[in-house]
Amino acid sequence: MYPDTPTAGHHGSAPDGGRRRRFWARPSALPLPLALLLLALAALFLFGHDRAYFYRSTAHDWNSSQTLAFAENLSFRHNLLIFHYQTRDADGSLRYSTPYSRYPIGGYALVKLAILPFGEGAFRAKIYAARILMLLLFSAAAVLAYHSLARIVGSRWDALAATLLAFSSYYMLFYADMIPNEVATGLFAVMLAFHGMTIFIQEGRFRQLLVKSCLALLLAWHVYAFLLPFILFGLTSELLNYRWGIPHHAPVSLSRRLKGCGAALLRSRYMTLGIVALLFGIAVLAFNFGNEYFALDGKIPVWELPSAKSAIRRLGGSELPAHHLPRLESPVYIVDQAYRIANMMLPYAVNPYTINDRLNHLNYRDFPLIVLGALAVTFCLAGLVVIRRRPAMLLLLATLAVSGLCWAALLRNQVVEHDMESVFYIGLPLTAFAFILLGLRRLSRIRLAPFLALSAIALFVFSAVAMAGVGESRAQLAKESAQLADYSAIRSLVNDDAAVYIQWIPYDARFGGASWASQYFLAGKTLVYEYLGQTRHGKRPGDYLLLPTREEGPALLTPANRH
Repeated sequence: MYPDTPTAGHHGSAPDGGRRRRFWARPSALPLPLALLLLALAALFLFGHDRAYFYRSTAHDWNSSQTLAFAENLSFRHNLLIFHYQTRDADGSLRYSTPYSRYPIGGYALVKLAILPFGEGAFRAKIYAARILMLLLFSAAAVLAYHSLARIVGSRWDALAATLLAFSSYYMLFYADMIPNEVATGLFAVMLAFHGMTIFIQEGRFRQLLVKSCLALLLAWHVYAFLLPFILFGLTSELLNYRWGIPHHAPVSLSRRLKGCGAALLRSRYMTLGIVALLFGIAVLAFNFGNEYFALDGKIPVWELPSAKSAIRRLGGSELPAHHLPRLESPVYIVDQAYRIANMMLPYAVNPYTINDRLNHLNYRDFPLIVLGALAVTFCLAGLVVIRRRPAMLLLLATLAVSGLCWAALLRNQVVEHDMESVFYIGLPLTAFAFILLGLRRLSRIRLAPFLALSAIALFVFSAVAMAGVGESRAQLAKESAQLADYSAIRSLVNDDAAVYIQWIPYDARFGGASWASQYFLAGKTLVYEYLGQTRHGKRPGDYLLLPTREEGPALLTPANRH
């Protein structure tokens, strides 16, 4: 159990004189709750379809193939530029298509390292390795959440139960092995930063917070949704402490008080954290945009770069496609997010909703949500009674709770377009379950925590098993296996200097549910596309022709494939 301490302040020293029992006080013995957490997370690896395929025909596969194409193309040869595919003009000059420099490079670099040991045509091995990497990062995020909550609520059992309940929802389990860095690597990033915040608040160790925050920002911008409220809450707390530290009868002028408040803010380590995080993020973005600027021969201003325009659109600087606009209206947007949060609060094993459910009015199906909400409010209030005298812990839980709301408010366009962004409401279920368990501990005379933790383990495992059946059928997997054999044969024939002419629109070039699979399978090669039956002017003709249909006969690359 952790005795509570006030915020460390700008001096960065833990105010308890070193009397605090650290979580790792007995490193020789693995704590039982942590061992049970790892066993529960093992269910993610033991169940499910063969992850060597694009086996879920949704954005899950679309984004997975997209990220694999980015990772395959990521190299020093292209100055670490993040792009889908390359083409050559008639004069032989190289062009890069669909750069994605608006995202940090760290997530793509991790995927690159995971697939690097495998050969060019080992597609199944690469897909499998990348998915396992995502599951490892997802599991690491859960372990970091567990360690942080254990420090905050003072109970490993409560931390175990809250973590598993929060990580067992539909969104979390459905997207756990999706390859792009918006999900698993993003979750790991935000939990790494939050763990740094927790240690800073309890022990005053500021350098580790800076290091963890910068490492996290190399993986995902979602870290800013945690840093923003943490810094604002921390600065407010220090201002209040400064104000209350001045005696009311002291003859201090208003200007002197204001100068003192300003000096306190400038000395604050929260302010230092904000400045360092902002400058580090700008440096990462400058590196990415600089790469893209020079890859496009420096012919357009930075703000006109494809990645810059895409980032501006997601920040609300330009409109989304017409079919998304109605969902941006405030009432509709708020209701949509409320249902997403509800899906995040319920383990998948007991959740009657699916990823696309959205009801316009309450009916009998909403009754479990109403009951659950009433119980949650009751026990959250009891939890507040327990923690009301622990302002430092309240700062951390408040940061955790509002982080997802900050992201949804600042990037409405991004959130509307991608329901996978719902996983970053993770702070709300973590906070709610922590308060509920604190409330139960306060109201009950029986030690319920171990029993509740075992129940949470069962719910998590049942949810993981239920999620294992969500995907394509075995017949569809057999079809994908045959297609993979085709692409392996094609890849072995096409040399690096050849150009492949692809006769379809790239967005509709679907491999199962993976729109960008052709770019992944032919990564590093030169691609030439035909748009709506017309070859783009200036493009070099292809040395090989890739058609969406095939002719039966002895000339088939893989004769066993009749798909």
